[in-house]
Amino acid sequence: MKRIAVVATEKEYADFLMNNVAKYMNRYAAFVSYSIEEIERADLLKEDFVLLSAFNIFQQVRQKISEHSEIVVLSLSLSKRQMETLKEIPDGSRALLVNFDNRSCMHTITCMYDAGIRNLELLPYYGEGDYDHSIKTAITPNEAHLVPPGITKVYNVGESSVDMNSLYNIADKLGVYEEFAAKEANEARGEYYFINSSMDKLLNDKESMTDKLNTLIKLMNEGIIITDSVGRIYLTNEKAQKLLAERSKVLQGFHIQEVLPELDLDSTKEKLIKTPAANLITSAVEIRSGEEVAGHIVTITDFEEAEEKQHGMRSKLSEASHLAKYHFEDILGDSEAIQKTISDARQIAASDGAVMIIGESGTGKELFAQSIHNASGRRKYNFVAVNCAAIPDNLLESEMFGYEEGSFTGAKKGGKVGFFELAHKGTIFLDEIGEMPLPLQSKLLRVLEERKVMRVGGNRNIDIDVRIISATNKNLSEMVQEGQFREDLYYRLNVLPLSIPPLRERKQDVLPIFDSLIRRMNANLQLSPESVNALTHYSWRGNVRELRNVAEFLVSKGKKYIGTEDLPPLKYRQRPARDVLAMKENSTIVDKFILNEGREIDLYCAVLRQLQQSFERSERYGRQKLLDKINENGGFYTEGEIRKALSKLSSYGFIRSPKGRGGSVINHEGIHLLEVIERFYERGILG
Repeated sequence: MKRIAVVATEKEYADFLMNNVAKYMNRYAAFVSYSIEEIERADLLKEDFVLLSAFNIFQQVRQKISEHSEIVVLSLSLSKRQMETLKEIPDGSRALLVNFDNRSCMHTITCMYDAGIRNLELLPYYGEGDYDHSIKTAITPNEAHLVPPGITKVYNVGESSVDMNSLYNIADKLGVYEEFAAKEANEARGEYYFINSSMDKLLNDKESMTDKLNTLIKLMNEGIIITDSVGRIYLTNEKAQKLLAERSKVLQGFHIQEVLPELDLDSTKEKLIKTPAANLITSAVEIRSGEEVAGHIVTITDFEEAEEKQHGMRSKLSEASHLAKYHFEDILGDSEAIQKTISDARQIAASDGAVMIIGESGTGKELFAQSIHNASGRRKYNFVAVNCAAIPDNLLESEMFGYEEGSFTGAKKGGKVGFFELAHKGTIFLDEIGEMPLPLQSKLLRVLEERKVMRVGGNRNIDIDVRIISATNKNLSEMVQEGQFREDLYYRLNVLPLSIPPLRERKQDVLPIFDSLIRRMNANLQLSPESVNALTHYSWRGNVRELRNVAEFLVSKGKKYIGTEDLPPLKYRQRPARDVLAMKENSTIVDKFILNEGREIDLYCAVLRQLQQSFERSERYGRQKLLDKINENGGFYTEGEIRKALSKLSSYGFIRSPKGRGGSVINHEGIHLLEVIERFYERGILG
């Protein structure tokens, strides 16, 4: 059985709506109600459907709604009981319409007006502000406590009920439309006044029908056609006329089959009809007077509009994973270096230019990117983070720009929104931008210049308004000189550069950051003076990321007092390039490798050690497993760094990396390179 959650601002109202819907739907689904407060405390909602009392509360609960849940915003309608109460009020009376806010007041007034209550002068009142004290009558939907003193007559009409349109919508989504229409819908019609049960009266009352139905159908987003018992059209709205303009400029007076010959009036199922102008979704519902069919209500929806509406809702649900949670206040450190960087970043946030963040791995580049976004004028919109190194090259384009259905093998039905579309009005963060393939760099440049994207397999441009923040731990200017990065793209991205200092250049921040990390892990450690000295004098090549690893390592030991013997094997590593320059150039391939790639020698050593272990065990490690193994042994690397290391080692001939999922294998030359590197470590040349 399907599960349905009903969400409203207050628990009592949520229960009311739940009972209202469950009265007709309880044999098709199980129901549960939530208030906004309960949603905030709850985990992710896993119900199949989420019914919202109003669209404006969607923003408050969207982070707690599963992307697999379908959302229905409920519409309300006046009941017969409410109408009977309203008829007791003398014609021409002036009355306060009392509700909890102005929006709710106006909604209730509109419902009453649409239902034909036009003989009263209604003024909104929501518990505050002055009003005309000559008014002595108030009407309220269960908000009597807000009625001001001095009111002598209060008509409490109670809460409005969920209307038939919403019930039909829910039944359709549950796949029980026909069964519901044949059974529960008849019972429900007896409860409603205007839109439902009095429809028969309206259709038979020719004098009042046109005025009242015109008021109704003008409010509807769908195209509406109403026919008589023989199928002749006698009422339409502007939307229907617009959607069917290619077939007939005039609809009224024609038989429905002349305009929509594909439509089957005897079926309640939706039908897709193709026209030169648009693809239309149509459905027909009988209007019955007793046992006789008095006519039909035909609804027409533009297929593309319906798809875009549903697509927009899915995009909003996905925003839960595209929110920037960090602010400048979350950045730890009192050193002059980090405080100046924060100050520079605050100034950058005030502008709207492209930002390039330069910093070593683990310095907190995304932390700064999120903080800049949250301090900018785009903070209300999405922050979409993209790791250019983590997504395979053949998928990066479709992920960034989106794709249309059928554009390639494996493409999702309906296509997919790209990162740039998701970031519209917000910020897109391109991490490890230096890893982006050159062909995609050209397409990115075009997007930045034209401010438009075209989905893979698409044929139309989509306007975007996005701020770009990129980040790298590479020297992009050198890559430009080497032809590995487009010069024009580099200058497009590097409008507002921000350099983040490594942790070794702000040693005074090491202990405060370490203490903060320990507190976040709900631990309490005491460091010996020798341990403090070791931590503050270590070079921290992995920066804050490496410091976090050390903190987790120490907490996992379960000890309160930490001595140097408890610390992981910290090496006082410096960048080895200067020492390696003393080696003779062009002596051997090993020497050349260490000379040219010495800056990342720790990374290559870690990769070679794991590959040697897998070789000895007759195993093969793919890139992800290799990354996991290295980081389990105290590493602090990203998938992009491992990918680059494997590529470089393979190009020198130290490992063999077959195509596909075979995994990389170390060879004799690679084992020899590892032995040389480890001897250098022992002699102090490296490390």
